[in-house]
Amino acid sequence: MGNDNNSEPINETTEPISAKTESSNQKITNGQKKYPWAVFVALAMGMLVYGVAESYGPVTALTGHLQNYAYLAFSLPYIAGGVGALFSGTLADRIGRKGSFMVTVGMILVGIIIYVIGIKYIAAIVLSFILVGMAAIGLETPVLSMIAESVPAHLRGKSLVIVQNFGNIGVALMFIPALLVSSSATQEAATVFLFVVPLIALLLAWGLVHESEPWNAIKGKKNVDIEDAWQEQDGKIEPVKPTIGIPMRFLILIIIGMAQDVAFVYFTYTMGYTYFYSLEGVIAVIGGLTMTVVGVVFGILFVERVSRKAFTIFSYGILVGFWGLMWVFEALTHSTAGLVFLTVITLLFIPGEVTWASRGMLEPELFPTGKRGTYMSVVRFAVWGGAGIINGVLNFYVLPFVYAAAIVMLVFALSLVMTIVWQIKGFETRSLSLSGLDSTKSKSRPEK
Repeated sequence: MGNDNNSEPINETTEPISAKTESSNQKITNGQKKYPWAVFVALAMGMLVYGVAESYGPVTALTGHLQNYAYLAFSLPYIAGGVGALFSGTLADRIGRKGSFMVTVGMILVGIIIYVIGIKYIAAIVLSFILVGMAAIGLETPVLSMIAESVPAHLRGKSLVIVQNFGNIGVALMFIPALLVSSSATQEAATVFLFVVPLIALLLAWGLVHESEPWNAIKGKKNVDIEDAWQEQDGKIEPVKPTIGIPMRFLILIIIGMAQDVAFVYFTYTMGYTYFYSLEGVIAVIGGLTMTVVGVVFGILFVERVSRKAFTIFSYGILVGFWGLMWVFEALTHSTAGLVFLTVITLLFIPGEVTWASRGMLEPELFPTGKRGTYMSVVRFAVWGGAGIINGVLNFYVLPFVYAAAIVMLVFALSLVMTIVWQIKGFETRSLSLSGLDSTKSKSRPEK
C-alpha cells in the first residue's frame, strides 16, 4: 500500500455506497471514509450470541444434566458446528450475508425451545446440541464476511479481531453463574441468555444491517461493477496479489484453524472438566475474560502494524511455546490448583486468542467475494469437525494428562509448520483491498 494512503484523506466521492444508505448518526468519519458502526454493533451482538451458544454444551455438562453423556457436550456441538458452517456459508453466498446471519440466529432460538420442552429426554438434548452447535459456529461465516466487505481496508483487521471478542464475553457470561449459584439456577440463567441474546441480535440485524456492496455487485443486485464497489469502500489503495492457489489456501487455513479450535475448546472446557476438577468453570471464566482483554489490546495496537504473515507465525509460535510450558509444569509439579498454576493456565489464553485473531483475519481475506462464504464454510466444516473429533476422543478416552498433552502438541506443532509455509509461499493482505481477489487480473494468477 502506498505511504500516502493513510496520511491523506481521499475525496468525499469515495464514500462507500453502503454508507450512503445509512443514516448519518450510524457513522463517524475515520480519516478516509465513514465507518459502518451500525453493522459493527449488530454483528458484535451476533458474536456475543456465538460465545453464549458455543458454551451451551459444556455448561450443560458442568451442571450435571448429562451424567454419563458428558463427552457429547464437548464434541457433538462442534462437529455439528462444522455442518452449520457449511450451511451458513453456502447460504451467505446465495441469499446474502445478512440473510444467512438471521437464519442461523433463528436456529439458536429453535434449539433452545426444543431444549426447554424436552429437557428430560436425552434425544431432545442431543437435537438441541446439534441445532445450537450448527448455528453458533455457523454465525462466524456471515459475520466475518460482512465485516470484510463493509469496513475500509485500513481498519478491516482491527474490526475482524475486535468483533470476535464479543464471543469471549459470551463464554464468560455463560460460566459466571455456574460459579455463583446452584446448578438448577445456572441452567435457568443459561437458558435465558440463550433465548434473549439471539432475539436482540435478530432485531438489531433486521433494523441496522445492510447487505455488503461487494456482494450486491458480484450478484448483480445493483448496477455497479465489483471493482468499483471495492473502490467505493477502500479508496484507491493497492489490491492484494494472490500468489498461491485455492487448494493450498484451504490446506493452510484448515490446519491452523483446527489447531486453534482444539486449543480454545481444550483450554476452556476439556482441561477443567477432565483433569482439574477443582477449577471447573473457573478456567472458562478466566479464559473468556483474558481472551477479551488480549483481543482488544492486540486488535487496537498490533494487527494493523505488522504483516499478517508475521502476526500468524508469532501467534502459533507462542501457542507451541506456552503449551510446552504448561505440559512441563504439570509433569514436574502434578499441580491442579494454586496461584502459579492459575497463572500458567491464564497464559495459555494469550495464544488462544491471538491464533483466533490470525485465522479470523485470514479466512475472509483469502477468498473471492462470490465464493467467500462457501469457501470459508468448507474450511470451517473441516476445522470444527476435526477439532470436535479430537476433543471428543480426548474426553472419551481419558489419558494421563502428559499423554494427552503430547497429542495436543503434535496438532499445535503442525499448525506452526503451516504458518512457515504461508510466510514463504503466501501473499500479504494487511490494509490491502480485497478487490485483487475479484479482479479479472487476479484470475490470471494461480487462483484455482
